[in-house]
Amino acid sequence: MLIVEALALIALDAKSGEVHSKLAQVHDQRVLAAGLLMELAVQTRLGLRRKVVVVLDTLPSRHPLLTACLRIIRDTAGQLSAGEAIALTAAQLPHLRTNLLDGLVRRDILHEPHRSFGLFGSRRYPVRSQQAQGEGLATLRRAASGEGTTLQDLALLSLGCATGAIVQLLLDEEAKAASARMQLLREEIHAELAESEEQIDEYYSIALLEALEVAVNHLLKAR
Repeated sequence: MLIVEALALIALDAKSGEVHSKLAQVHDQRVLAAGLLMELAVQTRLGLRRKVVVVLDTLPSRHPLLTACLRIIRDTAGQLSAGEAIALTAAQLPHLRTNLLDGLVRRDILHEPHRSFGLFGSRRYPVRSQQAQGEGLATLRRAASGEGTTLQDLALLSLGCATGAIVQLLLDEEAKAASARMQLLREEIHAELAESEEQIDEYYSIALLEALEVAVNHLLKAR
């Protein structure tokens, strides 16, 4: 499951299929776009060099939305900041939320959507697999506690922090520990990047994850 799929799934009320009001930011178009970019960073396909998003691997992904996202960034020829990459991806994939959730429907994780108020109401996606939803939350908790140490764990925690989701989904002490851990990780990343004499793609990808988190934080505060 993609990082952004896991967080979007956690944000849904299992029975009604509506987004929890305090987690509405998770389903924001730009947040979902940032989640795709984070996924590509985790896969070491995108990175950040000199504050510009660059393509590290041009091979297409098995997931069509990731392939589309990679193409969008590739076609800019390395001219975008993290915030600009989010904005462009969100603009060029206008049905991103529907496409992501419909993908979970096809995999039997969500039920077929229904509209809340007839033809023009918002689409609700009741949860079919509460196990998948529970596993997503468990992964977030492991990342927050430091038990989850993969780049994907880091990205999920990063997006959870940027949207404020960890404050809503975790206990107070868990959320505080997660915020502190993210700050420590940022410091470690900066130290590694400063000391490294080698151009390692993974470092560029981690730098992009941090830049995307900062960009999401800024854009949500500016709403």
